[in-house]
Amino acid sequence: MPRHPRIHASGLLFHVMARGNNGQKVFLGPADYEAFLNCLRNVRNRYPHYVYAYVLMPNHFHLLMEVSDAPTARIMQSLLTGYVRGFNRTHGHKGHLFQGRYKAIVCERDSYLLELVRYIHLNPVRAGLVRRPGEWKWSGHGEYLGNQRRGLIHPGPVMAELMTPARYEAFVRDGIRQGYRSEWHPGDHKPFLGGEGFLDGLVKEKKETSSHRPVAMEALCKQVAKAAGFTIEALRGHGRSALLVAARHRFIRQAVLEEGYGATKVAQFLRCHASNVSRVLQEAASDT
Repeated sequence: MPRHPRIHASGLLFHVMARGNNGQKVFLGPADYEAFLNCLRNVRNRYPHYVYAYVLMPNHFHLLMEVSDAPTARIMQSLLTGYVRGFNRTHGHKGHLFQGRYKAIVCERDSYLLELVRYIHLNPVRAGLVRRPGEWKWSGHGEYLGNQRRGLIHPGPVMAELMTPARYEAFVRDGIRQGYRSEWHPGDHKPFLGGEGFLDGLVKEKKETSSHRPVAMEALCKQVAKAAGFTIEALRGHGRSALLVAARHRFIRQAVLEEGYGATKVAQFLRCHASNVSRVLQEAASDT
């Protein structure tokens, strides 16, 4: 199934999820959970954004975040790369840790912020790992209650609605019988969660953003080529010198992993087959 185009605008709310490759565990013990939270803290400081909910499960994680200037792709690339490098170094792991690319769905804030905060923090209960959400240490639930001082959660919008930790706790508890909601999960089925008016606004935003992309991609290519001592045409050509190939690969990684372009668009710009771009991205993932 083709990947949905990414959209970015300051203030958008994203539900993000990433799973372990082939269902494998991505957190093997408390040290791994803590390492991930440290990576999340570092990335938030580097690329300011708000985290409203998070839960780390043995083989996957969920985040609910509001982005600012940095797009989701840049935030997640930095987060996953930092965590995977540490995991591989600690456990001697090689190959893919996470299954493909992370999944993200843009959510209508007014309708879904509170519901998603509750839903995400109830994940360990639905999975049968604990009976109450407060028993699971690796989520943002305790930060809303004042039991944890990690400083990762931005509680303002949620607590503005629920007023007190006790009311927040009661709100979450009321959702225990809610069950699994597939339509709230990031995936390939749809990229948006919201009403028609919200979707129309996102489509318009996407069209306006897309009209500037060719210029942005050319500017990125020029920047990478100049730094490596080549012209844009050389980078878009078929030369195979080691330095030129390295520069071309650097451009591919930045365009896809940092700027959020699709592999097909990058391949069209470079006048090469999409499989070549995919291979570079797979090598980058293995290196991390």
